[in-house]
Amino acid sequence: MKSPALKYTIIALATLGLLYLAFRGQDIDKAMSDIGDARWLPLIGGLCIMFLSHAVRAVRWQIVLRPLKRRTSLWLAFKATIAGYAMNNLIPRSGELVRPYMMARGEKIPMAGTLASVVVERVFDVIALAALIVFSLMSYQTRVASVFPSNTPGMLAVMLLLLIGIMLLFFSERRTKQLVGIVTKPFPPNISIKIERMALDFSRGLRGLDRSAILPLIVGTIGIWVLYGISMFISLQAFPDPAMMQLTLKDAFPLLTLSGIAFTIPTPGGTGSYHVLISAGLIIFGVPPAIALAYAVATHALSYISITLIGLIFLVGEGLSFGAGRNMKNEENIQPSTANPSTSSGQALHPSTFIPQP
Repeated sequence: MKSPALKYTIIALATLGLLYLAFRGQDIDKAMSDIGDARWLPLIGGLCIMFLSHAVRAVRWQIVLRPLKRRTSLWLAFKATIAGYAMNNLIPRSGELVRPYMMARGEKIPMAGTLASVVVERVFDVIALAALIVFSLMSYQTRVASVFPSNTPGMLAVMLLLLIGIMLLFFSERRTKQLVGIVTKPFPPNISIKIERMALDFSRGLRGLDRSAILPLIVGTIGIWVLYGISMFISLQAFPDPAMMQLTLKDAFPLLTLSGIAFTIPTPGGTGSYHVLISAGLIIFGVPPAIALAYAVATHALSYISITLIGLIFLVGEGLSFGAGRNMKNEENIQPSTANPSTSSGQALHPSTFIPQP
């Protein structure tokens, strides 16, 4: 959208609408009482595991950045990651510029390269989320069918095709064009061109990686999402409800899938979307609605507040202000350069479009 006022108005209305859906018909007093009775040690433990997953994400980012600079600061990568999340909590998608800008400035590497590195990371995260959706649909088909009785096989087929399609992007530009041509055939030409451009950017970004980095990237991505699942499982132990106590580590991963989907919706830090989807997911597992809402509110608030405060501290510590982060899209000095940054092997990472952060 070209009008920021219209864009932020729509985001605000969507956020309020989702929060209304999450709280509608709920026993708010009971939910708040359940939050007060929650055991805070598991909540803090889950939060610490989540920050550990962000540290693994910073390590993975260093691996992606190797073609631009062989050694980069892990501490800077971690700070930029948290600062990016903090800005996303306040202004959706603004962190997708803040994070690469902090790294580019601190390490004196091209902004275009750090932008491209973020895209490559997101490709791996999209693959991971698609795999989680397939896992959830296959492992919990009966529970999902109880909510979507006529759509479960169709959803599973769609997600399997999506996962296969994303994996095909690894191979070649020619195959990417063929795949996109089939997928976009029903769409108008202007939309087809945009989808093809984005898919080719993904493919070029992947081919710009050092081949030796592929395995560490896969392992790192698995590590990030496993830690997310463990974080969610530990947080479940904070609520001594019998239905919550019966949930296993495996059960935490469908909830993680819903959380990943929630954060792809452009609301500030998943506000509203997280509450709706996590509450619904817990109710599917037989958790009372008030407890489900209490879990969603407590875990979201704890994560949102801690990441926002710490991220803004990191932002200011790097000599940036909230205002600078807010206006970064309009600042000429951080626009991607037109030249592709050279890699150590003579290849190039390709600056690209962003895809949502899980």
